[in-house]
Amino acid sequence: MKRELSDAEVNAARQEVRDWMKSRPDIHSADLAQFSTLSDSTVRAWIAGRFPGGREVVGGILSAVRKARAGDILAPGSGESVLLTEDENRPVQKVARMGRFYETQTVRRIGEVLDYCVEQRAIGIITADYGVGKSEAIKAWRRKTAGKVESVVFEFDEFSSTNKVDFVRIMARQFGVAHEVGSQNGGLVFRDLCEYLRQNPALLVFDQCETVRPRVCQVIRQIWDRTHEEGVGVAMLAAPILMARLNSGKMADLGALSSRVGVWAPLTGLTKSEMAAIVKQEGVTDVDAAAFDLWWKATGGSMRRLMRSLDLLRAKHGGKQVGENTIAGVAAHLWGMSLGEAA
Repeated sequence: MKRELSDAEVNAARQEVRDWMKSRPDIHSADLAQFSTLSDSTVRAWIAGRFPGGREVVGGILSAVRKARAGDILAPGSGESVLLTEDENRPVQKVARMGRFYETQTVRRIGEVLDYCVEQRAIGIITADYGVGKSEAIKAWRRKTAGKVESVVFEFDEFSSTNKVDFVRIMARQFGVAHEVGSQNGGLVFRDLCEYLRQNPALLVFDQCETVRPRVCQVIRQIWDRTHEEGVGVAMLAAPILMARLNSGKMADLGALSSRVGVWAPLTGLTKSEMAAIVKQEGVTDVDAAAFDLWWKATGGSMRRLMRSLDLLRAKHGGKQVGENTIAGVAAHLWGMSLGEAA
């Protein structure tokens, strides 16, 4: 007879499922239930922590999540799209770095998506939480491909993300395409931009796409429709909420874009072993196990949070052992997070 799972094993499994679902806001308990023998209500209650669950419950849910992470089931989008995720179970001893830039698995995955979009003239969607290093990964990829791949980066703001004419005019300016002033000339600018891209294909990289309105997404899709045969690819980077919107099926503008996506990459940021390797490389070596676990939870996979916390530890706590109270103080100072919230 198999022994029952310990509380620690159940809690670790539940945390694994929650962490993965954060990166896939388009997935709900009912989606996991259909790939197990469990009911939707059972899956939902277990994820919420309302009961511990035995081997059958925990094993069934974990099996579905791990198959989804591997791309065997529940892949975002439809059709022939490719799914790229991180291998969170891969042990990491050292992370390559240049200055304070670390080439994490997230950075490599983003580079792979950009390469795919160039080679296949495809649309790629990359989602990950704020601070994991999406923008820095773009810069690193562009340095690596300089002189080999034509690319342009467009970072959305509150104006360009909501106004399709403003968006297309700024895009045209980035390529030096002459344009008329006035919203009535938006169509002319759009057609001139598409003609320029047909003659001069490039990878169009759009950052901060979680702010983009459906009508602007429609313009991006229409630019790709008119130019991809000549070699134009599109990569869109955003917070995880974008994936939920694209796969909700409620808006035709978003559905038209989603149906054309060639590669999806729902990423979660730093893995625990990557963080441990980076902390060691940054010279912080005296950290007790409980404090590191709390630190890991507080950073939530964010490279930005990790580096800010390292700076504070070195400035205020250099050379001393890092314990749970120290990490709780860092979390409260930097992010207004209490020890209970972090745990």
